[in-house]
Amino acid sequence: MPMKNGSVMMEVEISSNQQGDLIGDARFMININGFLKKQKDKLIFTLGNEVRAITHKDFINTPSRPVWATMNQAPVLILGGIPNEKMILISDSSFRDISLVELTIDSCWLGTLQCPQEKFTASIFDTISTESTLFIRQNQLVYYFTGNYFPRAGNTRSTKNWVRVLHSRCIKKLCPVEHPNNGSEYILALAGGDEEGFFHLGTITDGSVTFKRMPYMKSLCDIQQAPKCWLHWVLYITEEQSFLLLMEFAQGNKTRFQILKYSPDPKGTHLDSVQLLFQIPPFIPYSEESEFVMLLGMEKYTDQPLVPKGLFYNPFSHLLLIWGNAILQSYNNKNYIYMAKFSKESSIKYVASNYKGEVVCVTENEEIWFIIEGSFKVSRLYPSAGWQILYTLSQMQHSDLYTANETSVSIFYDSLGLHQLVYLVNDDGKGRLLKRVLPVNKILVYQLLSRTTYDISINPPPAILSYDNPCPFQHMQLRDLPQPQRYTRLERYHAEPPLVNSPSGLHSKVSLSIYQGLVYHLLSLHSKYNKPYADPVHDPTWRWWKDKKQHKAFYFYKASNFQTKFGVYINMDSYGKIYHQKVVNFLPECIYLDKGAIYNFSIYLFSQKTSWKNTFLTNKQNVHLAVIMAHPLCVSATVNKHYLINRNTILFQVVIKDKRQCFNQSISGHNLKRTSILIKVIGSAGKCFLRTPNGHLMQGNELIPMFIGCPPGKRLAFDITFTIQYCKETNKRYFDCLYPDPEMPCFLFHDPFFPFFLVQDMVTGESGSFNGSYVLKVIGGGTSVDNIVDYSEAEIFRYNSPNDTTNSRIWTIKDNLMDDKAFYILRYNSPGIEWLCLKNSPCYDIIPKSVYSPDFFFKIMVSTRGVDTSTYCDYQLTFILHVHGLPLSSRRALMFLWVTLTLNLAFIFLYISWNFLWPCFRQWWFLFKWKVSNIIMAESFSTYTSSSGSILSTTNVRTSEVRTSEITTSERESGSYRKPRRKKKS
Repeated sequence: MPMKNGSVMMEVEISSNQQGDLIGDARFMININGFLKKQKDKLIFTLGNEVRAITHKDFINTPSRPVWATMNQAPVLILGGIPNEKMILISDSSFRDISLVELTIDSCWLGTLQCPQEKFTASIFDTISTESTLFIRQNQLVYYFTGNYFPRAGNTRSTKNWVRVLHSRCIKKLCPVEHPNNGSEYILALAGGDEEGFFHLGTITDGSVTFKRMPYMKSLCDIQQAPKCWLHWVLYITEEQSFLLLMEFAQGNKTRFQILKYSPDPKGTHLDSVQLLFQIPPFIPYSEESEFVMLLGMEKYTDQPLVPKGLFYNPFSHLLLIWGNAILQSYNNKNYIYMAKFSKESSIKYVASNYKGEVVCVTENEEIWFIIEGSFKVSRLYPSAGWQILYTLSQMQHSDLYTANETSVSIFYDSLGLHQLVYLVNDDGKGRLLKRVLPVNKILVYQLLSRTTYDISINPPPAILSYDNPCPFQHMQLRDLPQPQRYTRLERYHAEPPLVNSPSGLHSKVSLSIYQGLVYHLLSLHSKYNKPYADPVHDPTWRWWKDKKQHKAFYFYKASNFQTKFGVYINMDSYGKIYHQKVVNFLPECIYLDKGAIYNFSIYLFSQKTSWKNTFLTNKQNVHLAVIMAHPLCVSATVNKHYLINRNTILFQVVIKDKRQCFNQSISGHNLKRTSILIKVIGSAGKCFLRTPNGHLMQGNELIPMFIGCPPGKRLAFDITFTIQYCKETNKRYFDCLYPDPEMPCFLFHDPFFPFFLVQDMVTGESGSFNGSYVLKVIGGGTSVDNIVDYSEAEIFRYNSPNDTTNSRIWTIKDNLMDDKAFYILRYNSPGIEWLCLKNSPCYDIIPKSVYSPDFFFKIMVSTRGVDTSTYCDYQLTFILHVHGLPLSSRRALMFLWVTLTLNLAFIFLYISWNFLWPCFRQWWFLFKWKVSNIIMAESFSTYTSSSGSILSTTNVRTSEVRTSEITTSERESGSYRKPRRKKKS
């Protein structure tokens, strides 16, 4: 698959059309692996050497470890923990296919007095995957490796070897930051030894890795004035650019744990802020068989110490978990609740979450616990009665996914759900590493079934076995949901494979290659469509078929008669963008809300079938729907409740609306505010399940992540088609360039310019005229596209502001509206732009390159920030405008006039002189030629006469010739001439 539009992760879903051979449904990942290279027709790893096969000693009796990666953005996952080996597991398919690679690391640091080390090992401890870079920690050393994800020529961002960072630093732990922010990813490295109380923030942007020490000056121990302290965990909240710290402070012979909030000064003045959020109790609270205990300071405590190990934070719901040998949760970092159902004898070593309401905890003794956000329910999945039932049923079905001898390697979430990486050993003693789905809902159903009471009624016969349903409703349905694409912002394309003309109807390598090329071209059109000039038709595939649609019937005729090239037929209608996706009765994975946007739907809760009217009226008060908002000041929710007695149903109409208060303006898809809304039926958490062909689904507890801001896929485009049409109608003329460019038409300098823009939605296909206000600035320019120069802020102000006094403005309008920023505020009905190009502007006095008038290319930026408040979108558009017919300066025009006048006068003078002097010159020239001819003839005659006589006669002849010449000269002077007689030869 091609790597287009910056995407390196792809999810493939295969479903059968129920024709031909039976093909099972499948769903897996196909990602771009930038850590491979081709060598002698073989793919090898660039970060190490693929070594031996996996053996028992690599995983048996080894603890499981977490898979840390940037959420839904890391194409390659790695996992360390191989005992005493510099090896990692690496996969570009979310561990569906796995390779064991030995790393080429330069050295191993054994430790010093300033950085003591309890135990030396060659194992790789912490591993973190980002979009383009992999990080590992071996002992106190940190390395990174950047893959080849930057194919541009001359790009040196990818590395050839592992790069060691944080030299001479004592790093004891790496902490992940699983959520990127505005194109950057982050990683945290905690210092130890003499540097205890410091941590390093790593920033990864387009493969470039930089680290910054936090705090800048003093350590956290010094800031808190503690003689001794330990930093155990750090969370980075990207939206607030602050950090949550789990710290341990020495207090006499005991220690105390605290949750601190560290906020660095964004101005870099080193005036950092450290705030105490919560003092963790020293002992585990006493629960008295309740599910939770609110920590108000009046509760009772056991004598078992509470030892926290780490923190978990959900940026959507603001859930903060303090985990260790107890679990404390908070939604505001102030009020905390102890979740009492977690075993006090267990200690959590890592957690995993899908950030959609599910959290999985793994303990030191490999127990698996499950937490449902929005409730106080903590369930143990393994070991449990539900897990035992699942294992027994799998053995009865002869499934190879579960064995009696297995070792859990890791538990992690990906886009396909919760998975477990496990090492299985069969009865023959052969082991294999396997990724399998961890069926949480199925295990919870089995546990619920084992705890549910039942009743056997024998009257009337036959006997009937009935279970009491712990769920407050029998069935739950969602209806009246809006079209999903507007809120999920997922772009979809339809691309069917070409039809083959072979008798078998099966595809060949040629037809599959053609199909691959078609898909590649389709994605190429998708990536190239985001351009400043709008096409006449708002569709990326319009240019593909616009010149071939008229021959569609002819191509079909050739295919019907088996006359197609390569034996395939490509249907043009089978390749296009899908703008109207079918509405499904499921809540989306996430939704995007623009300013004042509304998302509404209906929930139907059906009561028990055995209920009748009176029973329903009695029990309806026990069914309640709660809507919990993470940011109630930003989002509002309205719930209307209706009783449908004749259907034993309660209808809840839910309306979610943005309050227009928590976001300013930003470009599309950037600086989005994360929030969420939790929709739950009271008393349904972990008790209500729906059985589907794909497994059990939990009902009654739905967490919907939301993003507030300018949704991705919305843009402002220059409507060149309507701009040319309007300028032609208004100016009564339109002059294009001498050599027209269809992609960049020209505009005449002396004609007013009326720009028009379109607001286009790349997801829904909507395209309409932009009728708001905007600010237009010329931010660059040049005499050709290749030499356009970007202007500085001061130059932009001088060239565009009407308040400029340096005589540098490039353009103006007649009836202008101004704000405090001193720039023109334009609208769609503005009177138009008049080009000035004053004396100190860059477009003044352009030297023409030919006999035609000079032209100029303006780089123009259009922005709605601060002037159009109807949306959260800061529409920013930068495009090149070609203007021709620029006038010359008065000095250069006068110079050209004088030069032209001088040349013309000189030509006229020469013409007149030539006409008057030419006859005289011609007569003189003929006379001159005649004299020269006579002299030549006389010389020739004398030479001929002297050659025929003796030496004496020669003297006489010469004397005679002299005399004759004198006589001839005298005769010519007198005006008479007689031809001499030729002498006879003797």
